[in-house]
Amino acid sequence: MQNKTVIPGKVKKDKENHKKYKIEKGKKSESDITIELTGDGDYEVEKLSVDGLPAAMVDGTSIRWFNSFYIKKNGQYINERFFVTIPNGGSSRLVIFDGNGNPYYYTGEIKNNTIELTDGDPAAGWAP
Repeated sequence: MQNKTVIPGKVKKDKENHKKYKIEKGKKSESDITIELTGDGDYEVEKLSVDGLPAAMVDGTSIRWFNSFYIKKNGQYINERFFVTIPNGGSSRLVIFDGNGNPYYYTGEIKNNTIELTDGDPAAGWAP
């Protein structure tokens, strides 16, 4: 189970667009990502450690986690639309680890390396 350890200093707010954040990698095996929020208000965005995330899907396919983060508004994980720009995964399948603790294969559209999510407590990886 993920331990939800915050890695400080890894979230950079865009100076030009207050709804955009860069979440830097925490380990060499990870990748930087960018998120863009669609709602209004004050958000808390933090980088989380990928330690403790599942090593494989239920079907046995291994997972390479490339980032984990959370987004909160008024102290609660958000449940609203936002966009995440991810690294190119080639022929691998995108895996999302949701706030319920279940990894699943992303079935939405990946357009220009950008996906749409609503869960404010995700991790993302590639399988295999």
